[in-house]
Amino acid sequence: MTSERTSRGRPRGPYVETPLQRLLDARKIPPARLDAKFQERMGDKAPDPKQVARWRLGRTEPGRKWMVRLLWVVREAAGDSTIHIEDIIDLDPDNVANWND
Repeated sequence: MTSERTSRGRPRGPYVETPLQRLLDARKIPPARLDAKFQERMGDKAPDPKQVARWRLGRTEPGRKWMVRLLWVVREAAGDSTIHIEDIIDLDPDNVANWND
């Protein structure tokens, strides 16, 4: 876990390697492709690229509706309809980190 500094010198906070980021790295899918797929599907209602980055870096968790939309976008970007939600989001109730807010 590391943190980055903003242009004003304040730390942005820690990030963790998420299942989503691991999948994107393994398949060599750039984050910009996710943003483009969101725009293609949702237009003006697409999430801000900064929000998608927060999900990728584990800074926030998407809500249920966004999980479904994110799954669609990842499947489209990867060209693989066999990707499951568990491949991009850790839903394991036995993972202690999932109980921390």
